[in-house]
Amino acid sequence: MVYIKLFYEFLKVGLFSFGGAYSGIPLIRDVVIRNNWCSEDTFINIIAISESTPGSIIVNLATYIGSIQAGFLGS
Repeated sequence: MVYIKLFYEFLKVGLFSFGGAYSGIPLIRDVVIRNNWCSEDTFINIIAISESTPGSIIVNLATYIGSIQAGFLGS
């Protein structure tokens, strides 16, 4: 069930975030805080890690949050 929830929430973020990767961060923050997937301090740390790793920040955020919630398959 957690896999479907992760997929659905990040699908919505991908559909409604216009203007580049950084415009999707507030949408992801709202999803993460609403679903109680991590604290706001942890989310800020995840943003810093996602910016420093290669690739799109949205993909890195989704991968990291998925791995926190559902392990390897969640990412």
